[in-house]
Amino acid sequence: MHEMSVIQNLIQLLKTMEKQQNAKRIISVEISIHPFSCLDEGNLNFLFGCVSGDDPVFTNTKIKVKRDNGLKDREYIVENVEIEVDED
Repeated sequence: MHEMSVIQNLIQLLKTMEKQQNAKRIISVEISIHPFSCLDEGNLNFLFGCVSGDDPVFTNTKIKVKRDNGLKDREYIVENVEIEVDED
């Protein structure tokens, strides 16, 4: 399943950000996808929930997808990540 490799890569990126930013929680992830990509927002969110499991950092994280006609060389790009920072 193509979405699985995207989610695995996304989780690796988010775990790196979690450590760098001292994130308490990842709230949302916005990605732009190639206009002809068959990535589906519903499938991505479902798989993200399955793969991230019980990790509290990813509780209720939402993936938001928009099609971008400007993407020519990549299938998707992470545009924005909204995090809640642990200030302790």
